[in-house]
Amino acid sequence: MLLGLLGQGPRSAYDLRKLFVATPLRHFSDSPGAIYPAVRRLLARRWIEAGAPKGARRRQELELTARGRAAFLAWLGLPVTRKDVILHGEQLLLRFALMGGNLPASSVVRFLRAYRAEMIEYLGVLRLYHSQNAEYMPLTGRLAFEHGIAQYDGCVRWAAKALETVQAGGGGSRGRGAQGTREA
Repeated sequence: MLLGLLGQGPRSAYDLRKLFVATPLRHFSDSPGAIYPAVRRLLARRWIEAGAPKGARRRQELELTARGRAAFLAWLGLPVTRKDVILHGEQLLLRFALMGGNLPASSVVRFLRAYRAEMIEYLGVLRLYHSQNAEYMPLTGRLAFEHGIAQYDGCVRWAAKALETVQAGGGGSRGRGAQGTREA
């Protein structure tokens, strides 16, 4: 995720931390114990580079390197797996959110199709389990399980709508939808 944020332009590690506090990214850790070691790892891999310290606080602007951009694009292009759907739904949506402007529309369409297909398959597994076990569950357990089914069902509906929008070339608030993406 840090690579994607730095792909939008140079920032200091402190600026990255502020993004996690002041935006919907706040559910990710903004602690110095998470951000600064991650920055050090990215620097060691030469995926980012640091400029000369500036200002009274001696902040260094971090910038994505060509090697870092390649790693970022590879991460965006990872296949959607069942494990991702079950355990890493937020990460899938983060990848999707960062695709615009970084991947061609065909890659975004491929991602959405795979996301929707995996969601549908797993939803089938959940519904089968529910049909075979709901009567044995305590009421609250059954209702919580049905909440999970509803969430996955909502993801399937969202993916279908998103796919339709991307394929139609629907733009976002700045008029940049799938048509506004560039080849990577």
